[in-house]
Order: sequence, then structure tokens, then C-alpha cells
Amino acid sequence: MAAVAVALADTDTGGGAAMTARPAAAFAVVAAGTATGIGWLYLLRHAGSLAAGPSVPEALPLQRLAGGAEQPLARLVVAWLPAGLVTGLLLSAVGYRRRVLRAAVMFSTTFLLLSALGAAADAVTASEPLRSHVTAQPQRAATWIAAVLVAVGAALAPGRARR
Repeated sequence: MAAVAVALADTDTGGGAAMTARPAAAFAVVAAGTATGIGWLYLLRHAGSLAAGPSVPEALPLQRLAGGAEQPLARLVVAWLPAGLVTGLLLSAVGYRRRVLRAAVMFSTTFLLLSALGAAADAVTASEPLRSHVTAQPQRAATWIAAVLVAVGAALAPGRARR
């Protein structure tokens, strides 16, 4: 919520509609960027590419039963960093010009989305209630790594010049 408040202060003022449209657009962009990162990670896993670096446990929670939840760090970097870069460009296009702000919005929203998705995946694969898996999510290195990588990517994206 704090990232949204800071985001509102950073964007151009354009009335009440702009005050709600930009954060909604930002959420949609970040959700799409998060989905893209997950998709790339699954694609790289399926192709067997980039099996380098230390393994990161629980990188793909839905693969836990199949034994493929653990993924090499190189795959995470190649999936999440470009997703953050493209999402950062899109965030800039909807008015989030400052790099630090884009990184903060990207990190916090992606972290929350991945935590929610991870808890849901854990609940499904363990056939247990969702509430019993929520507190385990912040302890997952894969969630932190993904959120940091997309934030770095968003910060690397050039900002749009003010008019």
C-alpha cells in the first residue's frame, strides 16, 4: 500500500480518474510481468536450458509433487530479470518515471503475488487449507530472489522524459 501512495505522489496529477487509473494500470502491468516471469521459468525448465548455478528450492511450487520445484539460479536470472526490464518499461509508460519507485512497486507487488500463488500451490499440492501455508512463504528464497530480480530489471529500464 505504501508503494501505491508513493506512486501516486510521483505521477502527474490529472484529476480523480488519473489517481485511480495509474495504480490500476500499474497493478495490471506488474501482474502480467509476474505471469511472464513464471511462464519463462516454466519454458526454460521444459527446454532443460541453463542448468547452471546453485539450485533454488521451491522456485516452481506447483512442481513439488513432480520433483521439479527446485530450479538452477541461472534459470531464475534469465526468466525474472528480463520480465522486470519489460515491466519497468511499461510502468514508465503509464507514468512511473523514477527508477526507485518502479523497483519498489515491482518488488512489493511481485513479492505479494508470488507469496499468494506459492501458498495456493502449496495448499493444492499438500491437500491442506490455504491458511496453513501463508506464513511459510516469506521464508522461501525463491520468492525473494524473483522479487529482487524483477525489481532490478524495472530499475534498469530507462524512464520516460517528463514533458
